[in-house]
Order: sequence, then structure tokens, then C-alpha cells
Amino acid sequence: MSELLSRWAGLALCGIGLVATLALAAAGDLTLYIHPRYVVFTMLLSTVGAGLFAAAVWVTATGREAAHDHDHDHDQPVRRRSYRMLSTAVTGVLVVVSAGALLVAPPTTLSAERALSSASAVDGGGDVPRPSLVGSDPTRFSVRDWASILGSGATADDLVGQQADVTGFLLIDAAGAVRVGRYAVTCCTVDAQLFAVPVISADLPTDLRSGDWVHLTGTFADDHGETHLSPETVDAVEEPDDPYLS
Repeated sequence: MSELLSRWAGLALCGIGLVATLALAAAGDLTLYIHPRYVVFTMLLSTVGAGLFAAAVWVTATGREAAHDHDHDHDQPVRRRSYRMLSTAVTGVLVVVSAGALLVAPPTTLSAERALSSASAVDGGGDVPRPSLVGSDPTRFSVRDWASILGSGATADDLVGQQADVTGFLLIDAAGAVRVGRYAVTCCTVDAQLFAVPVISADLPTDLRSGDWVHLTGTFADDHGETHLSPETVDAVEEPDDPYLS
């Protein structure tokens, strides 16, 4: 692949990334990938990057080296010409795939499938301190709060009379075990951490599927020696505009 083609391919990938970032910000979807606190910083960098990108395009389009970029394919060995053609084709595919992934495919949150393969705070992970139940309104606790409480060893006896009111997506594994979970993002989705609370599956409507977002209210009960949320109300809801906890 010629040096000039390599430069244009690199510029194309940079341009795709810039357009995708600016489009996500304009649509209010940038927080599907980064923490809200970094949106302004990202936009400032993208603005600077757009200026540098424009300058790079101008230099590449007007540079004198373009006039001297002759491949003379008829003078090259067959093997080398084949390699150059393959390299050019791979580069073109990379640019097209990147454009499709970043500009055409709709933005989405982290999937339930990823969550099913992740350890959650209730399974012993997480570094969030346990909120105090004394003097607090437990109905204002999030999935993360309840997961940290359960992860610290709280039992159904400790949580008698505590009313949970949470929103999250369902996680139903191959064995039929059910959790309601939500991701928390510190910087971006790369560091996303799953927080989940086990739910008594028998108390759920049978038409719900893994990945469905629900609003649950209920109390905690002993379920075969483990503390699970026993839902009193279960309502299917749309994915919230801010699906990640921050």
C-alpha cells in the first residue's frame, strides 16, 4: 500500500471517530460510553481534534509528495503487487467496517449477555462502601446499594422490614437463577462494573426475558438459605436515558 493511501486511510479513520463522537454528543448519547463528568472534556478535545484533522487533510491534499507517489506496478514483482493489492483491500474493509460500526449502527448499552458472564458485587466483587440502614430511606437505595449490603453478608433477618425499590435489567442464567442488575461507570464503559441483586424467580411474571428492564419493589426473604429479593410489584419499563449508575 502506498504511503499516500496509508495517510488517507488514517485520516478517514480519524474523521470517522470525530464525526461519531460529535454525533453522539449532539444526540445526547455520549453518556452511553463515558461518564457524564467527561462529556465537556471530550467535546473540547474533539473540537481541537477537528481543527487538527482539517489541517492534516489540507496538508495531505496539497502536499508535493503526492506528485511523486508513483507505484510503477508494471516494474514490481508479482508477489509484491499482490501484497500491495491485499493490503489496500484490507485497509478499505477496515475503513468501511469502522464507518458502519460508528456511524450506522445505533448506539447501545452494555448487554445482558456480557453481564451474565461478569462477577457482580453481590457475588463478592465491588469496592463500594455499604450504606447505613440506620436513619436512611431504603426505598431510595439503588441496585448498587443493595448489592453492596448483600455482598457484605447481610441476611434476610438483618433486612426484615426493609423495602427495596429498584430499577434495572433482568439477568436470567441457564439454570434459571434471576438477578436484577445495573452497571456503574467510573470513567467509561471499559471500566463498567456490574451490581446485581438476586431475585426469587417464582415471584416474577413468566413473560419476562433476560435483558428486560423492570421496576421492582419488594422485601428480602430467605430462599433456600440465601437472601433474595422477593418482589411485590414488577413492572416492565423502557431503558432509562441514564442506564449506568455514576
